[in-house]
Amino acid sequence: MSNRSVFWSIWLVALVPVILAILMWVTGIGIPDGRVNKGELVDPALPLVQWGGDPEQHTGHWSLLLVPQGICDSVCEEELEVLKRVHDALGRESDRVRVMPAKELEIGAGIWVIDPLGNLVLRHPLSFEGKALLGDMKRLLKASRLG
Repeated sequence: MSNRSVFWSIWLVALVPVILAILMWVTGIGIPDGRVNKGELVDPALPLVQWGGDPEQHTGHWSLLLVPQGICDSVCEEELEVLKRVHDALGRESDRVRVMPAKELEIGAGIWVIDPLGNLVLRHPLSFEGKALLGDMKRLLKASRLG
């Protein structure tokens, strides 16, 4: 093999991945469309002043906020118990998270995840799965150093 063919082989090996990456970026072929979060991402995140949260309660730690439809009844109490089980399942990260029921907020019914800065970042419906919420919380706590 001559020096010239070795030279062009090295260039070809280096340029093929770059060209494929550019084609994937431009066309979108081969890039997954899926998302990993199970809840509904609030984009852009709503700051504390917009949704009417209390700075004393909702800053400095992650919060799981249960906002029931109407008055909190036995179903609401069961959902709160499931939230507490999710909190316990977080293990050593559980000290970074608070679980609390909401009182008179106009943000809509559901399970809301609040970051340590007081922003609403994620929403799960009231008919949520504990495993889905647990997975989202583990992912958020792993990615964040806040709280």
